[in-house]
Amino acid sequence: MKKVKMSVWALSLILGGAFLTSCGGAEQAPAEETAATEAPAEEAVAEAAPAKDGAEFFQTSGCVACHQLDAKTVGPSIKEIATAYADAAALTAFLKGESKAIVDPAQEAVMAPQVEITKKMSAEDLQVIVDYIMANK
Repeated sequence: MKKVKMSVWALSLILGGAFLTSCGGAEQAPAEETAATEAPAEEAVAEAAPAKDGAEFFQTSGCVACHQLDAKTVGPSIKEIATAYADAAALTAFLKGESKAIVDPAQEAVMAPQVEITKKMSAEDLQVIVDYIMANK
């Protein structure tokens, strides 16, 4: 019986010590100070996120199935598209389904299912594609 009491006492001492060391020792900063230091850190992480590579995103989005940089395949080449659109806003409007095709209007029906996809893209993703195309004039 004495052994059991000794074991319970030793276990209580160990657990109590572990509890005290895990809960104490660190001072807490006031809430205002913590919020002020956390906000810049979150902004730094957001700024450090790498921008999407236009060529890679164009490929992974499936655009290369019909569009190549210098060659007309199913659709016009990227250079033809970039040359045909006067500015990025006009190309963005087409990819959002807000305007008609100007490069090859006869092929507009072929592009229609893809426009449904680009219409659902985030503004940032759509901008990556538009910037990539327009950079290849």
